Parts: sequence; structure tokens; C-alpha cells
Amino acid sequence: MSANEALKSIPIKQIHVPGATVLHRSRRAVQYLTLLVLVAIPTSGLFRIDPQAGAFILLDRQVWFSDIFIVMGFWIFVASLLVMMYSLVGSVFCGWMCPQNTVSEYANMLTEKLLGRRAQMMDLSGDRMKVASRKQSPLNYLLLAVGLLLPAMLFALIPLLYFYPPSAIWSLITFTDDARLAGSLHWIYFVCVAVFMLDIVVIRHLMCKYMCIYRVWQHSFKTKETLHIHYDVARSDHCATCHYCVDSCFLDIDPRQTEVFDSCVNCGECVTACDELHAKSKKLDGPGLLSFAIGDKDRPKKNGREKGYVASFFSRAKASSTATLLGAALFAIGIAGYQSDEFSVYRSEGWQGAKVLDYRISIAHKLYHPTDITLRIKGLEAGQFKLQTTHVHFDTAGRKDVVLHIDQSLPKGLHRFHVYANSTDGWSGKFDVTHYAPGT
Repeated sequence: MSANEALKSIPIKQIHVPGATVLHRSRRAVQYLTLLVLVAIPTSGLFRIDPQAGAFILLDRQVWFSDIFIVMGFWIFVASLLVMMYSLVGSVFCGWMCPQNTVSEYANMLTEKLLGRRAQMMDLSGDRMKVASRKQSPLNYLLLAVGLLLPAMLFALIPLLYFYPPSAIWSLITFTDDARLAGSLHWIYFVCVAVFMLDIVVIRHLMCKYMCIYRVWQHSFKTKETLHIHYDVARSDHCATCHYCVDSCFLDIDPRQTEVFDSCVNCGECVTACDELHAKSKKLDGPGLLSFAIGDKDRPKKNGREKGYVASFFSRAKASSTATLLGAALFAIGIAGYQSDEFSVYRSEGWQGAKVLDYRISIAHKLYHPTDITLRIKGLEAGQFKLQTTHVHFDTAGRKDVVLHIDQSLPKGLHRFHVYANSTDGWSGKFDVTHYAPGT
């Protein structure tokens, strides 16, 4: 056997650095998945706002403020869950899920590819944008303009999906007449496109650094125990003249000197950069010097023991954990006791002299699917009243009125009767009415 054949027969095990092979792709997948979820939430009926009905739509149901358990439970659950997330993983939402960060990274990537790495659209230092000489082409500028305009047009449709069903949005795009659309909606969409275009072209990560109120709120729940970038000081000689991690940070911070309150969004790009450098280098051994950490690794342990991450988290998040469970319980109670239909009976505007002879039965269907409702009157004889109809059909959520006429020959005095309503969904309701008949 030759020497080459002997070398080929030796098994080789390739060691993959986790950050360099998984972290970046995982974050991109989460970013794209978040955009899909933002579109799927309103289109699936999970959550939307009906401007015509003036109601929230949750799980394909109209939710009124009278559905207090659903409203309070939902917001308590979401708010406390976000607090728990901030307390545990810090600004991960910003780096992994925030659409602002996603579109800013896309705009930076496209700009660097078409105009060069030093072509920054807005630099607070006051320096002019520096376009690479070999990329100064009208075609590159045109491609950049189109590449930024198309995302702005798509992103401007997402907020509208939370107010109109997909079929109405399609009518908007195709310029088809649709009674569900407001007359000025095309102008509203144009304004949204202009705002998103300004954001994508100019603002980008300046929003994350200086203007995002959401991040300020997150900082209220961060501590030294929160997820952060950890720097291995013991091997600092590996990066004596290296700034690869600093160059990879799109927020222009030094990942080796992160603080509790800084602009870091825990994206992990610096971790990936350092791991890739160590994986390719023949002089540097081991993984990169940067890694994600929960807790203070540099703090000495008390009595030789270190408090577990889970125990530490729940000790800091007792109130928010309790609020999360409370919100979930209230929401479940609200869903279990949800009334798919509501109705009431009130005096009609039609008066005959001083006599009230007509009542209006107002029926509201709160589910976005067809149903039939049957009305019955008890407490009056058949000849003493007349219903406009006993059967009401709904194709979707909405309101309808039915006129109830009381015969004027009803004997003088107070007459109490009951209006019953039953739907094919299994809902039933009852409304008591006291009517005064002055007599003939």
C-alpha cells in the first residue's frame, strides 16, 4: 500500500463550529418565519380589526369590550409573556424577529452589493456616501431603487391586512370596486408606501439605535442575568489585532465590551464571525471567543455553587409568571363563556300619538360564518302582536333589526312578555319586555 493510499484510509472527522454553521441560518429562518406569521395572523382570522363593526376579531370571532374576560385575559397574557421573554433573553426579539431589523439588514445587503461596502445611505458623521468606482452605474442605481421600492410596497400591505380581509386587499391591488373599502384607501396605501420607503432607504438601523421606544421598554426588565454576549477574556490574545466581530456588527458596537444597557440586539452575528474566523484559522485553536450566556459567568460562585438559570429566572419573574397564568386562565374562561350572538329589544322611533306600539329587536351575529336565528314571543296572544319575520339569516358577522308591532287593542295596563332567540349554532337568548297599553 502506497503512502497516499494509507493516508486516504485514515478516517477524518470534521468538527463544525456551531455558531458558524447554524446560528446565522437559524436567525434568517426565524426572521422570514416572523414575516410569514405577521401575514398569517390576520388572513387566518386569528386576530384582526373590523373597522365597519368597530370590533376586534380574535379566533374568527368578534370581540366586544363586553367580552371582558377575553379582552383582559389576552392583553395580560401577552404583556406578561413579553416581560418574561425580556427578562430571560433580553433583546432577542429585536435581533431575531423585529421586521424593522429584518428589512434594514436586507437594505444594507442590497446597497453593499450594488454600490459597495462603504456606501452608507445615511451617516451621522456627515460624510457623503462613498460608492465604489466600479459600481457607479445607472443600472445599479435603478436595481437598488426597484429592490427597495418593491419591499416597501409589500410591507405597506401588511398593516392593511389587519383591517380588511384578503379579498378586499386584492380588490385594492387590482383597482376593483369594493363596498368594503374606504374611498381614500388608495391614498392611505400610498402614504404607507412612502413611509416604508423612507424607512428602508434612509432610517434603517437608526430606528434601533435612537428612536425605538419598544427597546427602551425592554431595558426596564434586563439585568446581568439576562441573555447577553460573553467574551472569553482568558483567550483575549487571539484578538489582539483583530476587529472582525466589530466589523460584523450592524449596530456599530464592540461585542467584546457589551453592557446591560446598550444597543446590542443579541443577533449573534459577532458570534458567527468569530467562530468562522477560528474555524478557518490554522493558528487559533478552539471555538470563538464570543458566545451567548445567561447569568454572569465571570462572577465567583458562592459556596462553590451557582444558581440554576431556570431557578434564577423564576425568582426574578414571579410576578410576571403569575400574571401570565392569570391571563391565560381569564382568556380560557372568556372563550368558554363566549356568546356568539347578542340581541336586545327597545322602543322603535315610530310613535302613534302618545302610544308606543312598535319595538325593534336588534340582533348581532359575532361569528364570521353563516347562521339562522329563530324568534319567538311568549306572554302575548297570537293576535296581540305581529313580528316582521320569525327567521333571520346571516351570511357572516353583522347586525339586523326586526320590527315587533303590538296591537293597539291590547287591554289597558302593564303587559310583560318575553322575546326568545335561538340560533343553529346552539346559542339561545331571552329578553324581558314590559309594555304599557293605554287602551282604546
